[in-house]
Amino acid sequence: MLDLEIEHLAMTFPGLSAPALAIDNLSIAAGSRVVVTGASGSGKSTFVNLVTGLERVREGRVRWNGEDIAALSEGRRDRFRAANIGLVMQEFHLFPGLSAVENVLLPARLARAATSAVIERAHNLLEIAGVGRTWQKIETMSRGEMQRVAIARALLRRPGVIVADEPTASLDAESGDAVGDLLLDLAATEGSTLIVVSHDPRIVGRLDRRLIFQSGHIVEDSTIKGAAA
Repeated sequence: MLDLEIEHLAMTFPGLSAPALAIDNLSIAAGSRVVVTGASGSGKSTFVNLVTGLERVREGRVRWNGEDIAALSEGRRDRFRAANIGLVMQEFHLFPGLSAVENVLLPARLARAATSAVIERAHNLLEIAGVGRTWQKIETMSRGEMQRVAIARALLRRPGVIVADEPTASLDAESGDAVGDLLLDLAATEGSTLIVVSHDPRIVGRLDRRLIFQSGHIVEDSTIKGAAA
């Protein structure tokens, strides 16, 4: 599990009069289940990009278990993310022509880390995710099945944190419920910190803490009462 500490973070872009994101202090304990909400342009995507190391932090500190990724080069951030962060996006970023299991294993193969144990884990994760035909080409699957494959890929290397950006936004109600179940169950099983960006009430109400962003600032940090497991 990984805990997150943010201090004096500010992210500005040319042409904007105010920072796209400004956080003085934020702590997320290891194993937490946090949802991030806010209107379009409120800073949610910038937050995801900075805490996962997809963008370089120019001002402030972002520490995972004490390691400041703001101090890392792009290559070291990439390696840190691959080893520690499972990233699930609204657009699945899966590769047509490859099967479900080939998509799950692709990052491990590129890193030359696809051992027999990793291959077995890929099949096990897909089974847990309810993807029975692991050999099926990804482009022939439903969107719900594709998202489950993407979640299995994100969990392959047992990340200490899972970051899911609008994981149910493009899914129907049944598929969205199944994906929400899968994220919560796998995070609990793996002991991962879970951060979900979502407006979907079906998943928001099942998390423990809500951060609401507005104009680049956190305007509410609250406990979600009656959060369901």
